[in-house]
Amino acid sequence: MAALVSLLLEFGGGAELLFDGIKQHQVTLPNQSNPWDIRQLLVWIRHNLLKERPELFIQGDTVESWIISWRIKTT
Repeated sequence: MAALVSLLLEFGGGAELLFDGIKQHQVTLPNQSNPWDIRQLLVWIRHNLLKERPELFIQGDTVESWIISWRIKTT
């Protein structure tokens, strides 16, 4: 089983408005049998952090191009 993953997610350039105006989110992703990939992270963010306008964050399997400016830091 993969270890817990702790991340600092930082949204800027207006993306923070989709997350109640909060730019930084310290998160710990749940254990899963396979390592996390970016697609799984985006789905997790959409279900657990996103507060409004999901169509501005991700559509289908693709993140909206203006969202790419956010940063992920492992902690």
